[in-house]
Amino acid sequence: MISGAGDLAMNGALAGYDGSLNDAYGLIAMSKTPEELSSNLQDYFEATLTANGLTPRDFKKALINLELLEGSFQASGVEGTQIYQTEVMKQEILEYMKYRAPVTFVNRAILGKLDQFKGIDKEKNAVEDQITFESELAELQEDFDELLELVEQHTDVYKNIPSSSQISQQIQKTKDNYLRMCLLAIGYERLVTCVEAKTGDLRSLLEEYNDVAGHCEGGIQGFEKLLLMEKIDCGMDAPYSLLDGLDTDSDEYREIQKELSDYESNLEMWGNQLEIINDEYKELCSATSIQIKRIYNYALSGYSTAQNIEIKMAEMKQKLEECSDLYGDWQESISALDSSDTKQEMSEQSKKYAPFFAKDNTDEFMQIIENNKQYYGEVKETLEGMEFAGKQVVAEDMDPKMVIDPLAAQAAAAVNTQKELTNQAIAINDWKGPYQFSTAINKKDIETTEFVKYLREELCKPDDSSDKKKSKEKAKEWDDNLAEKLKEYVTLFTTMDIDDVNLQEISKGDLPTNWLNAKLDSQDPSSANIKGGMSDKNARKNISGSATKAMNTDDSTLNALSGLADAIHQGAESVYMTEYVMGMLSYYTVNQDGKGNTIENPLSLSNDSLKSHEIYRAEVEYVIWGDPDARDNVTKTKAMIFAIQFVCNTIFAFTNGTLIGDATKIANFFPVGVLGRAAIKAALLAVVSIIETTEDLNQLVKGEAVDLRKNDNNWETWIIKKGGSGDKEHGMTAVKYEDYLWIIICAQLTISSTQAGILARTADCIELNQTNGKKNAENTLRTRFTMVKLSADVRTDTFFLQKVGEQNGTPVDGNTFIIHYKGIQGY
Repeated sequence: MISGAGDLAMNGALAGYDGSLNDAYGLIAMSKTPEELSSNLQDYFEATLTANGLTPRDFKKALINLELLEGSFQASGVEGTQIYQTEVMKQEILEYMKYRAPVTFVNRAILGKLDQFKGIDKEKNAVEDQITFESELAELQEDFDELLELVEQHTDVYKNIPSSSQISQQIQKTKDNYLRMCLLAIGYERLVTCVEAKTGDLRSLLEEYNDVAGHCEGGIQGFEKLLLMEKIDCGMDAPYSLLDGLDTDSDEYREIQKELSDYESNLEMWGNQLEIINDEYKELCSATSIQIKRIYNYALSGYSTAQNIEIKMAEMKQKLEECSDLYGDWQESISALDSSDTKQEMSEQSKKYAPFFAKDNTDEFMQIIENNKQYYGEVKETLEGMEFAGKQVVAEDMDPKMVIDPLAAQAAAAVNTQKELTNQAIAINDWKGPYQFSTAINKKDIETTEFVKYLREELCKPDDSSDKKKSKEKAKEWDDNLAEKLKEYVTLFTTMDIDDVNLQEISKGDLPTNWLNAKLDSQDPSSANIKGGMSDKNARKNISGSATKAMNTDDSTLNALSGLADAIHQGAESVYMTEYVMGMLSYYTVNQDGKGNTIENPLSLSNDSLKSHEIYRAEVEYVIWGDPDARDNVTKTKAMIFAIQFVCNTIFAFTNGTLIGDATKIANFFPVGVLGRAAIKAALLAVVSIIETTEDLNQLVKGEAVDLRKNDNNWETWIIKKGGSGDKEHGMTAVKYEDYLWIIICAQLTISSTQAGILARTADCIELNQTNGKKNAENTLRTRFTMVKLSADVRTDTFFLQKVGEQNGTPVDGNTFIIHYKGIQGY
């Protein structure tokens, strides 16, 4: 009887459920706390007790009397059974949705779309590996191009550096030239600085001057006579004075006039001969320096390029290994694919690169490089051993005149004759070093090797259809297309058309997620920072990098999407909860009908007005991400949708024969090697995918449908020509923004670690809407219990139990005893 009274009292408490909560969200919880109902519940309990027996005064006529002890009655909610508690809410949602979810789920026809996600994680990995691999080929192409430049420099040295015997001849010639230069420098210095004067009769000196001049050889060979002429000239003081006082008509006057005229001509001849000596000196200095330094510079270049080739080859082998690893990753990703069509297409593409990694024909080439490095090193070392007056003859700043001129000036005063001049030149010719060049090896031609032919004719050779002007036009065309679409892209990720609401601010931190200490999910996608284009290698690498970053959705979500259809077949719980979230809360496109029309008053699954919700058009997005800023959640959702749609679009672009063929054709316009063209093709397909996905997202945020899996009839961004009919017909995989939300929510609900967070944030939205942003705090979910417990002490007096007690030897105080009652009950 006491237990029945307790049950009835608790049922009375449970009967007073919150009608508004139930009407709006289908959730059942007590409208008031058991503490608030305590007085009424006690009345219910006592009334039930007295209904079972008579008053104490009439006890003799009754078999039992029950009486509640004063102050012993207690009623309270069961802690942990508030409606916002994760498991409580989950069970109530599941109960509510058991008869609603199947209908909404069928209407959504989502299973056929979910099937399209099967294996998408594997396809995404394969395409991402392909983009990474092919974009890296641009760097490798640049290395091969740089190697070819080094090869050409090395070949230029081979063609222009003299043979061993010719180098020996040039060394001897240089030595001889230095002796000749010393001779010329001393002779010139002596002639221009001579102050010694020959004495004698002025007329005799004039005649002797002209006589010596008449027998003077040219250049330095006439040095002795040129020097004598200078001495005679220094001894003549005013030769024109010989005409003073003479009769201009006399024979003597005419004879002296003739001598003076010859003197003037010979003076000019002397100056010309002096200039000839100086010119020969300067020309010989320059020619000698140029000739020997030319050989040295070729040896230096040959040795340097050989070293650089070895370094570059080591770098390239490392990069080839890295590229080979990337190629291997791509191959493994292809092997893991489920779709036979995708696997076949990618396999065909990857086969083109197999010979590149299988070929290693560098041994002969490297042996010749090592031989030539040794040869040019010996030439370089030999020439560096040549010194004049303590300075290297082949030094970059070595000018023979700057060393010879000071020495010549010192020796000039002691020179008087040709013989003495030669001896003095020999004396100051301070030459040190080799007189010839000899080596056991000789230079070899690298152009004959198979590797150089492969490098020149295959790896670095532009395609026959290459057209630099055309490539620039196409690069600009697609850069312009991308730039135009990125304006839309930026606008799409500035969500200014919903209220700027911060949940933590309006709730003052008083939300179920705070009460439950629910940790936010670590996912935090942001709109991809798309940069780069088609204009140059770096721009193309950047756009490929942007593509791979855009594809990097959270792996756990993508994996969940891949197995979502199977997960739904195995259990309906995630579907029920997903339909509840989507049906009860608002989202960004909830006010769009998908045909360009606005829905003025969108309704929830329970026909509640969604427009009155605190974060209207951003609730489901908050449930996904949990960011307190409503706009940020929508932006993150757009980023997630962009990433998923981009994965699907990129898979199509990189496996569609028309797009691949057109991208390859445009890549062939660029005057680069085969690997560079592969990188250009990948970059162009990435650009096309970004443009297509931006257009898709633009349609999705308007509530319109796009296809998850594209085909020739619903792909818009063709490179050269349309691949199909272009009717833009939607297939079975057409989805809207709300479908994407459904898919994302459902995928997260299949992951045990994220399910609790989804439910907690759903409770946040309900809490805010019930309390009107905490303006009506009494409606809080914090006090909405779903279970009640009672305890009471009841004095009991019965005729039969007293007799039994007496016979068993159990004393009964005052003919009564107390029953301690405890009960618990819930919805």
